[in-house]
Amino acid sequence: MFDLRPIIKPSFWFDLDPPALTAGFEQFFFIFFALMVILGAIVRIVARKHKEDRYVRQVFSRIAQLLFTMGTLGLIVYFFSFEGIYFLGARFWFLLWLAGTITWGVFIWRYIKVTVPEMKEAAANKAEFNKYIPKKKKK
Repeated sequence: MFDLRPIIKPSFWFDLDPPALTAGFEQFFFIFFALMVILGAIVRIVARKHKEDRYVRQVFSRIAQLLFTMGTLGLIVYFFSFEGIYFLGARFWFLLWLAGTITWGVFIWRYIKVTVPEMKEAAANKAEFNKYIPKKKKK
């Protein structure tokens, strides 16, 4: 059975010179962060393919930026931890990384659920208003 007691202790997270990660955790973190970078690139390509709906393109672009940036930062934190560098290899950087990723994800979620519908409604209202505005005569 997996023992969670060492993970709960503050010394596990805030020791400036922690013991090395186990081989399983090292592989997991490397694969996880590398997949984030790769998925970020894939989502960026998908975002460029969506030319018909700019809101979908912006959402995909924001998600791709999150994945690529946080994957790269995660790989940097993983590298410092793997090499056992005194301050930069501490485990609290993983907690800061997680907090930053969650915060960024909340902002993207808010953009999807609040901002995009407001922008769509404003565009529809503007289109409704503009259909009554006289246009320049074409020559």
